[in-house]
Amino acid sequence: MNNDAEMGDDAEIEIDLRRYLEIPLRYWQWIAGATVIVALAAFIWSSLQPSTYEAVALVAITKPQYTLNFDPRFTTVVDTGQAYKAYPELAKSDDMVQSVFAQLDPRPKFIGTPGDLNDVLKAESGTDPSIVRLKAQAQDSAEAANIANIWAETLITRANKIYGTQDDIQVESFEAQAANAEKELQADEQALIDYQAHDQSLILQNQLDAILQKQVDYLDNQRSITLLLQDIAGLREQLSQQPAANPAGLADRLSALFLQIKAYKIEDSVPIQLQFSNPDTVASASVGEQIAFLDGLSNSMKAQLADMDGRLKELEPQILTLQQQLQQIEAEKDRLTRARDVARETYMTLAQKVAETRIAVQNTKGEVQLASQAVAPETPISSRKAVNTVLGGVAGLILSV
Repeated sequence: MNNDAEMGDDAEIEIDLRRYLEIPLRYWQWIAGATVIVALAAFIWSSLQPSTYEAVALVAITKPQYTLNFDPRFTTVVDTGQAYKAYPELAKSDDMVQSVFAQLDPRPKFIGTPGDLNDVLKAESGTDPSIVRLKAQAQDSAEAANIANIWAETLITRANKIYGTQDDIQVESFEAQAANAEKELQADEQALIDYQAHDQSLILQNQLDAILQKQVDYLDNQRSITLLLQDIAGLREQLSQQPAANPAGLADRLSALFLQIKAYKIEDSVPIQLQFSNPDTVASASVGEQIAFLDGLSNSMKAQLADMDGRLKELEPQILTLQQQLQQIEAEKDRLTRARDVARETYMTLAQKVAETRIAVQNTKGEVQLASQAVAPETPISSRKAVNTVLGGVAGLILSV
C-alpha cells in the first residue's frame, strides 16, 4: 500500500510540472513581447545617456640616480619598491580627493561634492608597478583631462613630501640636531679646559719618576753590596788560613784596600774609614789586623744592606699612592677626552648631513614624476548599449515568466 501511495505522489508531481511548462508555452507571445519591450527600453535609455570621456595621466616612481653620502656611517636608506602598492591608495585618499576638489576652478556641473569627484576617479598600478594610472571621467573631454592632470600634480607633490628622501623638514631637523651637538661639543671642550687648570698628572708623574729612580738606585746598591760582601768573605777565608801574627802580604793588603774603595763607590754615605794613617802602618799590618779590618768592612756593608731594605720598604707605599692618584687623574682625563671626541664626531657627522641634505633639497624634481600628461580624449568611452540591451532583455524575460 505504501508503494502505491508513493507512485501516486510521483504521478501528481509529473502532472504539476507539465502544467507549469505548458503555461509559458501557451503565453509565449506575451513573454516574447515583454522581453523585447524591456530590452528596447534599456537600449533607448542607454542611447539617451550623455557621452562620457576618460582621460589618463601616468605617474612614474623613479629611483634616484645617485645618493649623496658624505659620511658612510650616516647613510640615507631609500627603498622605493615597498611604496609602490601604496601610491594608488594614496591617490584615492579622502585628503587627496579633497585637495583636487578644491583646485577645480571652474568646477564641472556634475561635480558638486568631493564624493561626486571620487566616483569619477580611478587609480591603478600599471604592468610595471612603478607606473600609476590616474583615470578621470567627465562628460566633456577637456574637463576629464584637466581633472586627471590636476590629480597627477597633486599626487606627485604629496608623494614626494611623504616618500621623498630629502625635504625642508629634514633640513630643519638635521640643523636642530647639529646645533644641539655643537652646544654639547662646546660644553665638553670647556670641561676639558677646566680640567687642565688643576691637572696634576705631570707633577705626580715627576714625583713618581723620582721615587722610581731612587728605588732603582737602592736596588743597584743592594746588588753591589751583595757582590762586595762575597768578595770580602772570599778574601777573609783566604787570610784565615794564615797565622794571625804573620804580616799580611802585599797582595792581600792591596785587595783589602781595593774592596774599601769599592765600598766608597757604592755609597758615599757608608760610614767607613780607613784605620791606616800612613804607608808604614799599611806595610806593618798583620794578618789578624787585616781580618779584623775585613770584618769591620763586612759589618758596615751588612748594616748598609739592611738600611737599603728599610728604605725600599718605605718607598713602596709612596709609589703605590702616587700610581693610584695618577691613574685616577688619567681616568678622568680619558673620560673627558672621550666625551669631547664623541661630541666632535657627532657634530661633524651632523654638519656633513646638513650640507648633504641642503644639496639634495635643491633637486626639486623628486622621485615621483609625471610620466605622461593627460590629453583630451577624442572619443567617448563605450556607453554599453549592447550590454544594457541584453541585460534588459534578460530582466524582461525573467519578469514576464
